[in-house]
Amino acid sequence: MNKRPWKTLLVIVADPFASEQPALTKAMALSLRTGARLVLLNTFMIPQPVNDVPMDSRQQIIASAIRGRRERMEALVANSRLGAVKCIVTWDYPTHEAIVRQVLKTKPDLLVTASHRHGRLARWVLANTDWELIRQCPCPVWFVRSPEMAREPRILVAVDPFHAHDKPAALDERLVHEARVVGEQFGGDVSLVHACHIPDLARPVRLLVLERAKQAVQDLGARHGVDAEACEVKAGTPEEIIAAIERRDSVDLLVMGAVSRSIEAHPVIGNTAERVIDRVACDLLVIKPPGFKVPALTTAAPRPVIVRNGAGVRNKRAAAHAG
Repeated sequence: MNKRPWKTLLVIVADPFASEQPALTKAMALSLRTGARLVLLNTFMIPQPVNDVPMDSRQQIIASAIRGRRERMEALVANSRLGAVKCIVTWDYPTHEAIVRQVLKTKPDLLVTASHRHGRLARWVLANTDWELIRQCPCPVWFVRSPEMAREPRILVAVDPFHAHDKPAALDERLVHEARVVGEQFGGDVSLVHACHIPDLARPVRLLVLERAKQAVQDLGARHGVDAEACEVKAGTPEEIIAAIERRDSVDLLVMGAVSRSIEAHPVIGNTAERVIDRVACDLLVIKPPGFKVPALTTAAPRPVIVRNGAGVRNKRAAAHAG
């Protein structure tokens, strides 16, 4: 597999008027460190009230909302040190399908979006749109939980060498490969973890299962240049083991696979991933197996609204474009 650097990052700006933009802040840091081009996307269904057009003109209201949101996005990056930035605003729904449609058009190396904490002391919880992106987005999805980018990020990869949770064999290879791409671009350390399920057997048999699992994880790491010392296998459930190591090692990025299985033609991911994701506090990079195909979307894209005289954004280094 080719460890080529990222070329394009698609960044979800959920609310261009919000005072804090964690996904954009993190994406800008990723872009400055890697040279990747940024494409900003805001998609909305119900425009905010506007004063400059007749309220009975649906098309004009939407067009005015698109202009206002795009101008705000342009302002967010106008004084940055980035190169060309493309700002896209679409009136489309539902949100996750609108994003997937843009992913299919833009073909980014990575989708960057924010994850939110529910209350000061509550755990991180992904919204329904986030779960749908995990199920349907064809490119890797980076869920931002901290806007800061560590100078040398600690990257933890959750692997399953025996495919106990229905993961295809090629997925582990891709997970470690993508983690190494991140590590090489940012000078970060990559480690592997496997939570091994051990049946209630005699102690010698349990030790043998653990030893086999450890060897399989080390072999996987060796194929990607990860030292044996950075490969860890522990007996227990994934949500307990992975969350404990994430806290112990102050992990900056957890890399996990998402296995889509069809139930009544609707893709779902396993409960294991859901339990793990809600128990860790670091950023998440979720990756599909090789050959993943986007399921049929439930809605067609609405007819585009023509926005005339849209202004482009110009920052210190280059002119950007409004989509």
